[in-house]
Order: sequence, then C-alpha cells, then structure tokens
Amino acid sequence: MTTLEGLEQRFLGHVRGGTVFPREWCTQGLVDSDVGLSIYANAYSARLREALEADHSILGQYLGDALWAQFCDGYIEAHPSQVRSLRHFGAHVPAWLASHSPFSKHPVIAELARFERTLLDAFDAADGQRLEWTAMQALAPESWPSLRLQFHPSVRLLPMTTNAVEIWRVLKDGQPVPEIAPASMPAHLIWRDVERISRFRPIEDAELYALRTVFSRRESFAGMCEQLSQLRSAENVPAIAIGFLRQWFDDGIISLLDATVDYPPKSG
Repeated sequence: MTTLEGLEQRFLGHVRGGTVFPREWCTQGLVDSDVGLSIYANAYSARLREALEADHSILGQYLGDALWAQFCDGYIEAHPSQVRSLRHFGAHVPAWLASHSPFSKHPVIAELARFERTLLDAFDAADGQRLEWTAMQALAPESWPSLRLQFHPSVRLLPMTTNAVEIWRVLKDGQPVPEIAPASMPAHLIWRDVERISRFRPIEDAELYALRTVFSRRESFAGMCEQLSQLRSAENVPAIAIGFLRQWFDDGIISLLDATVDYPPKSG
C-alpha cells in the first residue's frame, strides 16, 4: 500500500523532473492525467524562474536570454525549493554563479548577483531607531572616547573586486554597459533609509577600515581612531573619524550610542 507521504514524494519528484508519477495513480477527469501532470511540472519550474527574475532582474538583463535560461535550469536543479517563502529561494545564487561555468569565469556576474541580494536583505531587515547628529552634540566631550556605536539593522558592508555596481546602475538606467573593470572602491555601504528605500554608496579604504573596526571588533570611538592611525597620519585621524561619524548620522544608520554595545557584523 502506497502511503500518503510516499505519494507526495513521488509527485514532488515528478514535478522536479527526477521521477515519473504513474498516470494510473491519478483520478481521470476533464483533463488527461499526462496533461495535468505536465501542467504542474511546468508551473513549478515557471514559478521558480519568476522568483529568480524578480530578485535578479538586472542580472537577467546582463546575461541575456540564453545564459539566463542556462542559469535558471542549473540553479533550480541544484537548489530545488526547500523553503515556504520564495523570497529566500535565490539565497545561493551568488555562490552558485561563482562555482559553475561559464559564469564562474567572470567574477563580475557573481558580484552583480550578490549586490542585488544584499539590496534585498537590506530592504527586508528589521526596523530600528535612527539617531541624529544632535545626539552626539549632546554628549560631554570626555565621554566620546568610550562610546560604541550600534548601527541600523539594515546596514550591510559589501566588498567588491569588480565594477559590478556600476554595471548594475547603468543597466537600471538603460545606458550602455561599460567594460568589465576592477572596482574603483574596495566596498559599498548598503542600508534602508527612513522612506524604506535601499540605498548604497561606495566607501574608500579608510572608511571601510573604520566600519569593520566598529562592526567586527566592536571598538570604541577611541579604538576606531587608534586603528585609523595605521592608515592615516595621527594628526589627521580625529578629523577623519569625526567626518565618518557625521556622514553615518547623515545617512541615518546610527541606532544607538553606548559604552557596552555588543553588535555583531552584518556583511554581504
């Protein structure tokens, strides 16, 4: 006797293209069983493709129809849907592209996908308060060195080696695609603003270093300044550090000022 679980697994295998669901196990109705099974199988694949296209519309433009179809076929076969929400179906897309030919031959493709997924992650992140620069101005100067920062939950750091973000931007604007080139900046800062729009901007090496120091090492403001002195002259570090702070407040990504914050890193 075939169990319900066995029937479900056999049907799922048929939908995914791995096994055949016997037509004699189907109740014959107005639609022939073979036709009905084909409809389910095609709908399954089509829905997953739609989810990938919704999450990676610019990647699809960049690849073109033939390579996009090749990617979808390979990815769906390697990562059949295992989650209830299709929002997370493409979670492994960047890693898959980075490890499968012909896509892996061009790192810009995986970075383009990683950028799109990081924008999605920032958009879906939890809510949090946003402090203004006046919060810093209200503090006694002697308390600044011990301060630790907590960033808005949507903040992400995305290291880049190629000009994938520039390519994404021009494709979104309908402009000619530039040649693949090394990244002009080492990383991008990505976050969701108060209007719930995902924002991003490139960051140079000193700001990246400062952000990583705050994120990964949970350093105080004094600790951040000390680390920055390894990249910039000591006499210039205070002004540089304060400039970074002011920019982060202007971006709306500071949620808390505290001396004991334990905030884990968020990176793409």
